[in-house]
Amino acid sequence: MNGLKLLKKIPFLSALSAKHLQEVYRLAEEVSVHTRQSLFAKRQDSDAMYIVLSGRIKIFTNSASKKRKTFAYLTEGEFFGEMSLLEGTTRSAAASAVEPSRLLMIRKKDFQRLLASDPKLALYLLQTVCERLRRANEEIEGLLFRNILGRVAKAMLELGRRSGEAHGTALILKDRYTQQELADVVGTTREPLTRALSTLRRAGLVAQHEGRYTIPAPEKLAGLCIEA
Repeated sequence: MNGLKLLKKIPFLSALSAKHLQEVYRLAEEVSVHTRQSLFAKRQDSDAMYIVLSGRIKIFTNSASKKRKTFAYLTEGEFFGEMSLLEGTTRSAAASAVEPSRLLMIRKKDFQRLLASDPKLALYLLQTVCERLRRANEEIEGLLFRNILGRVAKAMLELGRRSGEAHGTALILKDRYTQQELADVVGTTREPLTRALSTLRRAGLVAQHEGRYTIPAPEKLAGLCIEA
């Protein structure tokens, strides 16, 4: 999709006038990244935010014990890297490309000028930050109180709701995920992830065909998330 047309569909930028939107697109730099290419590392100095034009980007972190936690997979129209530009601190997580991707990069000085141009943008950004904080709090609660089966169920349901395709009452995940990628999303290792997925398959709550996961009955899977 044309970069300028995509910008018009991004809620974060939808409050801008056509003139301002043209200015954003003029200032932004389009970059292409290949599979597994790093965009930035955790604690790296920040100088830009990004908008996904196409492809898929992973936001993640590694612990001191070399465990990996994936916070999100971002696709067309989603943005990332804005937090450290607001806080003036280093990156709180790392970002890399899962597949060949095209991005719009907005430099720090232009990003801050963009926020100053319209109060609605700052309000929307605040709402986005609050939503991401809420999800982070839910992640922490899940790690503390929910067993591995419930955590896997919740992760699958969120992936389905975020980027799934509805087929009747079922949700089919648009993207393909390896077991290691799913383990990183849940915050566990492959062995417990594999056991939990096997249990969900036997219960008819998760299926897989040609590398894509299906959630036949999302409401039943949601019930497991609550009970777990």
